[in-house]
Amino acid sequence: MRQTILTFITVIDPAQKTTLKGILETIRGNLLGNAYIAFPSVTRLHFASFVIANDQDTESLLVFENNFDGEVSEYLDELLSVAGQGLHQIYECCTDYRGSTFNAHHLKHFLLEKITRPNAFHIGNVGRAAKVIKDNQQTREKLQGCLDDIFSKTSPGSISAVQLRTQLLAFASAQLPGSSTPIPPHETFAAKVVNWTKLILFVIIGLPVLLIPALIALPVLRRLEKTDEVDKTPPSTAEVEQFIATENHITQNHLAVVTDIKLPKFRLYLLKFVLFAVNLVARTATNGKLSGIPSIHFAHWSIINDDKQMLFLSNYDGSWISYLDDFIDKAATGLTGIWSNSKGFPSTRFLVLDGARDEVRFKAYSRNHQVPSLVWYSAYRDLTVQNVDKDSKIREGIAKTFSESETEAWLKLF
Repeated sequence: MRQTILTFITVIDPAQKTTLKGILETIRGNLLGNAYIAFPSVTRLHFASFVIANDQDTESLLVFENNFDGEVSEYLDELLSVAGQGLHQIYECCTDYRGSTFNAHHLKHFLLEKITRPNAFHIGNVGRAAKVIKDNQQTREKLQGCLDDIFSKTSPGSISAVQLRTQLLAFASAQLPGSSTPIPPHETFAAKVVNWTKLILFVIIGLPVLLIPALIALPVLRRLEKTDEVDKTPPSTAEVEQFIATENHITQNHLAVVTDIKLPKFRLYLLKFVLFAVNLVARTATNGKLSGIPSIHFAHWSIINDDKQMLFLSNYDGSWISYLDDFIDKAATGLTGIWSNSKGFPSTRFLVLDGARDEVRFKAYSRNHQVPSLVWYSAYRDLTVQNVDKDSKIREGIAKTFSESETEAWLKLF
């Protein structure tokens, strides 16, 4: 199953901003049962959010994030069938939306014109449709219930792994129809070949071709780095408390960051190149990790606002602190390569050195450029990336023939 990541970005009518925030606050107050967007009814959806970029400017931007299964046209048909009227009321608050009454065709056309696709993205559980993830979770929970029932009657030490699996499979056959049907692989062999071929060709051909231009550009970069202004202002207590109040309510969290891209245009071109390279690497990261970080469901970087800003959106497991610590410890080089082209970022050398390794300033910078997640929805709120992967392995194991050692490994997944 192909997964799609994109945002719809529109300019907010200043006169309607208060109305818009009121609608979003209503949605947030009853996320699963509000009258505007019936998120649980959108079966293709993994994660969605609304954030406002440049909230204090005259041209504030409404960013509607969508991470979903399949192609955009089919997704919009489903989304508008369950939330068309609500989205109509939301986009009535934007400057270039026209239509006094809801018209699904008109709104779909409007949204298609407002798509921003990411310059780089990562998916933690590649190829796992939202419906399959939730079905796998239910399968595992029911099998766990069966295990609890077995162990309420039988001592764990008196039953072998093979006998235990036999009883679980009998339960699945009787109580979980379809659970033994194989699920699609995370990624087809052809897709893997294409993604790895692109990366290898880039390394073998692209990098050598770019070597001379890079050597010419390096002195320019170093001169700019030596004069870059660093944001030394710590985030206010009120701002930090505002973000903390919205975090750690479920297993996952959401992060939205908007930064201004440095001048001259050289930094924009450099940023686009780095994001292109990061995207090639991310396409081969299909084991649930990006640069060793195991907690990212979906993350994406987009250059927005007429190439003046960069938007980063991430749906991740655990706390904000642990997430940034992972970035610093495991992905500081790539992270610095990207954000070193943003105004105020901690001092860097040669594009990828220092920067995010300055932990205190990097975390302050992240908070200073974070924007509130006014609405944020997760289709599987209590699952980590690793949980999703384990549930997939449990479901896949039902249809397989295992040796005794493989049976023991399968049972340890519960």
